[in-house]
Parts: sequence; structure tokens; C-alpha cells
Amino acid sequence: MASDRASAITEPAAEDLSELPQLLRRAGVGEIILVHGTFAGTDVVGVVREIARFSPSLARRLGDLGKRWFDELAGEVGNYTATYAQCLTDLVNPPSLEPILVSRFPWTGENHHLGRADGAMLLIERLLDDAQRRGRRILVLAHSHGGNMVAMLSHLVGASSEEKQAFFGRTRLHYKSYLFRRIDLPTWQHVQEGLAKCDPSSFPRLDVATFGTPLRYRWNTGVCENLLHFVHHRPLDPSKPQAACIPAGIQQLLDAAGGDYVQHLGIAGTDFLPSVFAWRDWIVERRMGQIFECHARRSHLMRNLKVGRRTSADGVTLLVDYADTDEGWNRKLFGHGVYTCRQWLPFHLKEIAERFYTTRNG
Repeated sequence: MASDRASAITEPAAEDLSELPQLLRRAGVGEIILVHGTFAGTDVVGVVREIARFSPSLARRLGDLGKRWFDELAGEVGNYTATYAQCLTDLVNPPSLEPILVSRFPWTGENHHLGRADGAMLLIERLLDDAQRRGRRILVLAHSHGGNMVAMLSHLVGASSEEKQAFFGRTRLHYKSYLFRRIDLPTWQHVQEGLAKCDPSSFPRLDVATFGTPLRYRWNTGVCENLLHFVHHRPLDPSKPQAACIPAGIQQLLDAAGGDYVQHLGIAGTDFLPSVFAWRDWIVERRMGQIFECHARRSHLMRNLKVGRRTSADGVTLLVDYADTDEGWNRKLFGHGVYTCRQWLPFHLKEIAERFYTTRNG
């Protein structure tokens, strides 16, 4: 386990990124994917997915509409906007170089294992389908539980044939049609078939930076070659500099006095149940908890909250005391909304480039 501490960081000057485009290209990065977190997606309560079993086209329209509404409402607070993606595109793509694609990846944003697994299936399908990505390096920037969705992806891709077969067998109730369900969820079946035939060496090489991701799942670091976690943190207890504290009152929570309280609170035991319109998913959700969090118990929630662990057991965790600004970005969404503010994009890119690519020879 590794942890760094950076305090009172200010926005780096633009010239600090002058070598970034070349570093990315020498490392073979061909695409940067932005993955949003919980509640910032297309189907936060799981209803659209059930509609997709009867009318996929209607479900797509509803999902797109819901995402557009959220983007208008939230802006850059805990959300990757189209403007953010364009800003990132401009920073990594000078006119004289072959462009690196920057894209936003939408998933449902549901707050449970099954919702994250559904997002992982969609992303795996996307990476398997595009032959141009085969063997390329992809940089993933994932906010909140979007990071845990990518962690789940790393295990599904890196699992043995027997483990993959067992996983899809235990989740079959979710993606196969039964009785009144007229249409399967084809993405799951497509991914099952694709992973069975996929040579791991041909799967895109993933570098992952997470932002405020609650500590839920371990990572397969063989699939994610580089892994870095940014966590907004201000220690209130000097004797525990890497531990979060349960806020002592509402004002402390609103001021994000201890940093990112959502990252602190979003641990095992805080998931929602799947949609009431899909009772079979409740069974699958329980099974997935046994697969990915077999040692977690809801009864341990308060004990784990008091421990307040900030650092991941995998990769490097960078504890960042984001400097306050007139707009108060470090306090938005209880300290969880600061990461997706464009003001901090140069800092994030600089840290990622130095830690992932400065020693890479290509």
C-alpha cells in the first residue's frame, strides 16, 4: 500500500503541461475515457433498463434525456461535462500531432453492485468491439463509484475461464429473459462470448486514475497497469493523518472540513437495493455481494466508518488538500464535487503524467 500527501496545492501554470501531449503519445495512449460516478448517469433507479427489455429504442431515448437533464442541473459538480471533455481535448491535442480521442462514458449510475456490473459490461463491450483499440493504451479518469465500476471490470477481464463461467452463471437471472421479459440484455451475452475468445494481450492496456472513489473493491493490477487515486482530505485528528472523521455536525459536513465525506461514507453497507420492478435482480445483487465483498457485513458499517480509511490497498493514493477558492469548489457536494472542476484538470494531468509516463520508454 502506498500513500502520498500533498497539501495546499494551487493550480499549476499552463506551461507545466507543455510536455504532456508527447508523453501520452510516447506511452501509446490513444484514448482518454471519462467515467462519471453514482447518480450522474442515465438510469439511477434501474427503470430504464427494465423498459429496454421491451423497447430498447425508447430506453435509449429516456436514458439520453435523463443524462442531459442531470448535466444541466449539476454542471461540473461531481460530473464530467461536455465542456470538461472539450477542455481536456484541447490540452492533450496540439494541432501538429495525431489526435487522442477524449470521450465521456455513460452508465446507469445506480448505487449497487449490479448497476456497476452493468456499466462494466457496457465498457468491456465497447473496448472489445473496436479493433483499433486492440493492444492500445487507454487512460481512464473515473469519479466516485465510477472507479469501483472500473475495478469490477478489471476482475472480470482478468479472471480465469472458470471464474468467468461461474460469474455469468450466477448472474444469469439478470440478463436472460424469463416469462414476461420479452428481450434479453444482449450486452451481457456479447461480453460473455467476447471474453471467452479474447486473448488478454489483445485487450487494451488500461491506466486508471480515480477521484474520490469509496474503498469498496480490490483491483486486478495486471489489467490496470497504472493505478492512482486522488482523495480530497484534511485530517481533523493529527494522530490519524490518513483517516477521515465522521462529521461532528451539519456545518462541518457542509464545509467539507475533513475533505471528501462522500468518499468516506460510500463504503460497504451503503448500497441501495435494485429496482422494485426487477425482483430477480435482488437475488443477483446478493450473489454479487458474495463475489465482490464476501467479507463485508452491514453490521460492520459504523465500525468501518469510525476507522475512516482513506488509502487503497492497490495502486498509489494521493491525499490532496484542495485549496479553497472564491467559488468554494472544495466544499461542493460535501467535498466530493471538487475533482471534476476544470480548474484542477491541469494539476490532475500533471500528476498522472509524472507518475504513469515519465519513466516509460514507449
